[in-house]
Amino acid sequence: MRSSKVFLSTLVILAAALPSVAATAERPNVLVILCDDLGYGDLACYGNETIRTPNLDRLAAQGLRLTDCYSASPLCSPARAGIMTGRTPSRSGIYSWIAPKNPMYLKKDETTVATLLRDAGYDTCHVGKWHLNGYFNDARHTQPGDHGFSYWFATQNNASPTHHNPVNFVRNSEPVGKLEGYSCELVASEGVRWLKERTDQEKP
Repeated sequence: MRSSKVFLSTLVILAAALPSVAATAERPNVLVILCDDLGYGDLACYGNETIRTPNLDRLAAQGLRLTDCYSASPLCSPARAGIMTGRTPSRSGIYSWIAPKNPMYLKKDETTVATLLRDAGYDTCHVGKWHLNGYFNDARHTQPGDHGFSYWFATQNNASPTHHNPVNFVRNSEPVGKLEGYSCELVASEGVRWLKERTDQEKP
């Protein structure tokens, strides 16, 4: 596994310091919300005067609001790889959008922020779009559980056949089947449920 010294992003530098933080009584909870195609100026907390985003504004006020943070790529999969590893995406083998059955995937030896958090004693969960492999829920490629997530509920890319009543979600390697509702609400509800039902509520 590569040294954590290669990690450059703010989130991953924070996570790399967590093993030393773990010995203290206070360890911050970490919540990352990633939205496809959301521009910097689309939220009121970043100055938009037209679009109202009160819930996200409240999260920003209670947490950390990054004002000089840049995506590692304008494309979905490489941007996700950059967030997960803190590395230039092409160095981790992710250089473009990953279609189903594409040979590209995040290799097993890539150290991720989720792995660092898990190893520092954190509960870790991924809900929503994974998009870091071409063979989703297939042993040929790594899955969210291989990259530090002890719990996951995901799709390879988009919900299918549409975002209403999707059939392609997988929970911890088990296909879920047809779900009722819109994928955005299903993903949010899964994350909230996981937070409320964790076995050890004392773990960050």
